[in-house]
Amino acid sequence: MLKIISLILSLTAFIVAIWIIIPAPAYFVWLFSVAASEWSLWIGIFSLIAIILSICVPIFGGGGKLWIFSLIFAFASLIISLYPLLSVLRLANEQNVSLSITKYFGGLNSDKSSVADFTTHTFANVDGKDLQFDFYPPSVKNENNGAAIVVIHGGSWNAGNRNDFPNWNKWLTENGFAVFDIDYRLAPQPNYLSATADVKCAVLYIKEMSKKFSISPDRIALFGRSAGAHLALLAAYSADNSKLPPSCPADGQNEQVRAVVSFYAPVDLLWAFDNPANEFIINGPKTLAAFLGGNPHESEEIRERFILASPTTHILPNTPPTLFIHGGKDQLVRSENMQFASEKLNENNIAHK
Repeated sequence: MLKIISLILSLTAFIVAIWIIIPAPAYFVWLFSVAASEWSLWIGIFSLIAIILSICVPIFGGGGKLWIFSLIFAFASLIISLYPLLSVLRLANEQNVSLSITKYFGGLNSDKSSVADFTTHTFANVDGKDLQFDFYPPSVKNENNGAAIVVIHGGSWNAGNRNDFPNWNKWLTENGFAVFDIDYRLAPQPNYLSATADVKCAVLYIKEMSKKFSISPDRIALFGRSAGAHLALLAAYSADNSKLPPSCPADGQNEQVRAVVSFYAPVDLLWAFDNPANEFIINGPKTLAAFLGGNPHESEEIRERFILASPTTHILPNTPPTLFIHGGKDQLVRSENMQFASEKLNENNIAHK
């Protein structure tokens, strides 16, 4: 019985852990691999239990060599399970950031009551559709001089919802920021102009209503994830560009923001079209073609759209400071995008990390 239990545990841990390092062959496997990476320390705990049980087999007189195979698989899964932790430790050390094991193991708590309160507001009505944002006031005394974060959700430009990661918003409010988690139009595609226009419209409205929300119109940052990060960069970098206008009147305000935070954004859409990530998970070229209205190699006009919609196109000496965060093993958006942006920002002496 001990041999069977140890073998089942070690094989299960190994089968789960292996997807941390192997590219996923399908979308549902990719979702599984993300969970395995997020909760890798739990896999490590199961691996340790399997190691202990495997060692106990010969001690208690278990025959055969099956326990050796169990031990090998358990050790392999333990080593793999430590890979995300070691990566994070290295980065945390470089950035002088402390980590909390308590918060890590408490991360499974999905108690909605722990999420900060918010109110919902309409910032525009476009083509008969209300565009809204959820407003989270800072939960501590605002020592950031009225700083605000505009959050833009991901979803391949055709899916997703505002407020999809409320715990992030809560964390930002706990650090003294006001948070505006916004809508933008997802359809009909191609929607590269309308989505960007809606982000800019939200910025204009928030600036206009800054007194109501007790924020400074000069201390607004954009924060996006994936497709939302692309829109955050594009809206920030192309502020006041007549080719990418907002979807509402400026009313004396400007579209400029103080800074941008990009989580795994595509930044050079032509390069991304020709160099997709894991196509077993997502058809990158098809997604980009839907967003921009066609194949960039079939017409010069469509190619120009790809260039216009690429944040790197708009990097100038007055581009706002930018923070890039990107997974080195990202299977949806290749991490080279971050490097492309960094090179262009370096050329223009723009502060970024």
